[in-house]
Amino acid sequence: MARAERLLTQEELGGDVFQARDVSMLEKGRREPTGGAIRFLAERLTAVPGFPQPGAGEDSRLFLEFSAVQAWDERNYQNAHRLSRLAAEAALVEGDPFGWWELSLIAAACLRRLHDYAGCIAEAERLAQHPLAAEGQPLRPQAEALLATACQGAGRLPEAVLHARRALDAGVLLRLNADQLIDAYEALIAALSESGLQEEAWGHCQALLLPLLEAASDTQTTGKGYWAVGNVAFRRGDTAAGLRFHAKAESLLNPEADLETWAAFNRSSAAMRLAEGLHDTATSRFMDQAETALSVLGGSEEDILENQHSRGRWHQLSGNHQAAVDILADVYARRAALSPQGAAEVALHLGLSRAALGETSSAVHLLDDSARVFFDAGALDRAEHAARLAGQARAGTPVGLTARTGT
Repeated sequence: MARAERLLTQEELGGDVFQARDVSMLEKGRREPTGGAIRFLAERLTAVPGFPQPGAGEDSRLFLEFSAVQAWDERNYQNAHRLSRLAAEAALVEGDPFGWWELSLIAAACLRRLHDYAGCIAEAERLAQHPLAAEGQPLRPQAEALLATACQGAGRLPEAVLHARRALDAGVLLRLNADQLIDAYEALIAALSESGLQEEAWGHCQALLLPLLEAASDTQTTGKGYWAVGNVAFRRGDTAAGLRFHAKAESLLNPEADLETWAAFNRSSAAMRLAEGLHDTATSRFMDQAETALSVLGGSEEDILENQHSRGRWHQLSGNHQAAVDILADVYARRAALSPQGAAEVALHLGLSRAALGETSSAVHLLDDSARVFFDAGALDRAEHAARLAGQARAGTPVGLTARTGT
């Protein structure tokens, strides 16, 4: 960290303004700094002889970096992207190409959080191809993992699998620590599972990811790992294992540490349970918790639509197809904010309720649309499933509501 690089103690960095314990809490993320605190600490760090000084009227690179991190923590990804780009430019001026690369990666990650998947892919590809991230370099796995998650969000599943494999191969070659390897494994099993390659994903979970989770140093990291394993279990039809691993994740993920991750877990767990036809109080609790967290966070349109999708699915499993259609039709109309796979799931479920209401023509159109979008994304198993349901609806055969689609 910047303080250690400058051989400063926490007391020296805090000066007469902050006590050592205050600096420690800021460094560990246990206290949110104000803008004034960020500027004060950045100025103390840039004042150390031998380190670059900002020009007249310029903000220091450290101030920009700290401000970008603060904006990220506050989920202001638009501002975090802007500040990261400015800090990256300052790093180039200082002759620090590694600093430029790392700050540019943060800026690209902000684009993914903003659901600008195309922009994120373009930036991450540029970083992955940079000489600093050449084969065998420690920066390579980070860029490839980001590419994998962005391609998955963009509905480019074969590319997501390719980049996730590259991230993991590079991480193993470089002997990354457990926490870093967990990120690479999570990217790979998510891409494999979304692509319908459930058994390969499950093999990675059992042989490699689960043992790594035992060695992880951070409970949030471990919780996210169990969440990922549970998702694969659900998708391969092992409901008991899915419930077990999601219960482990729930016990570890702390809303006070990361409310956004906790909200996403609750949203995901509700969707997975509904895909298995679990229409119970626990599923309702996950939906309620996701919506409560969203009201605090003020999440993206995609987050809002995913919650509404689950509510529509809940009514569908209750047999209230008109209520399901009322909700799902609104989500479908705004599906451009969803990933292609998410939009295809909404089309499928809306089609099922339309079919149950006897609206055959509309149901067939929606199920055909679902099959097409799944196919284009590379989710061939789900495309086949949706096409089969479309054929049943077209023939006037009743279609089931709990058939697994890999949600």
